[in-house]
Amino acid sequence: MTTSYPEFQGKRVLITGGTQGIGKAIAARLVKHGAIVYLNYNRNEEAARETLAEFKAQGATAELCQADMAQTESVESMLDHIHKSGPLDHLVCNAAYQEKNRGLFETDVKLLRKTFEVNVISNFLLVQRVAQEMIAHHRRGSMAIASSGQGRLVMEGTLAYAISKAALNHFMHVAALDLIAHNIRLNAVEIGWTHTPGERRWFTEEEQTRLSRTIPIGRAAQADEIAAVFEFLLSEQASYIVGSLHGADGGFMLRPNPET
Repeated sequence: MTTSYPEFQGKRVLITGGTQGIGKAIAARLVKHGAIVYLNYNRNEEAARETLAEFKAQGATAELCQADMAQTESVESMLDHIHKSGPLDHLVCNAAYQEKNRGLFETDVKLLRKTFEVNVISNFLLVQRVAQEMIAHHRRGSMAIASSGQGRLVMEGTLAYAISKAALNHFMHVAALDLIAHNIRLNAVEIGWTHTPGERRWFTEEEQTRLSRTIPIGRAAQADEIAAVFEFLLSEQASYIVGSLHGADGGFMLRPNPET
């Protein structure tokens, strides 16, 4: 049975990385409830236009918003455009950057800087600017950030990504305390391995099958399963959840050794 969220009707939502994978799945759930979605993307114009056409065919109100999360000016320009028509009601910070197999000695300052620009600084800017606009218009709102268990785990080859997610988690906790004074709720989700185009870049089909069996639940998530968590956290049904980090990982954090 599909849960009804009538509170999303006519509400304006920005989703970064919103044209593929988990971001697209979140948007798909929200537009079914009548939300107006702003779908951010960076480079893949073809996928973005396909997603927009798919949503438009369903009668959804959606708009593409190109911006490079690694460039402050690009993020600012996107927000300026969106805010011309008023404040947002919800924000999903889903875009992220990672390079595989880059440990301490394979990581340079350039990689560290880009990872933090996308995973931390852009999210700081998004949360701050969107909240300022909400407050100026006396608008209650909710926000959710896509995080990862790697922000709490020590895993080889993940240095820049892992420490950026650790910083992002703590940012969420600190910012949530400031925001709730203005009736704006901020939470985050530790996302586990999910079948998305981004994840498929890292592993062969054989590796995906083998690694999925190491997750306690016995499989990777579907994007819609993760999207359901974001949908709930943004909704009024989560009205008492503030500054929380929610796991959606099939039990991975219970046994975080991928080879067991």
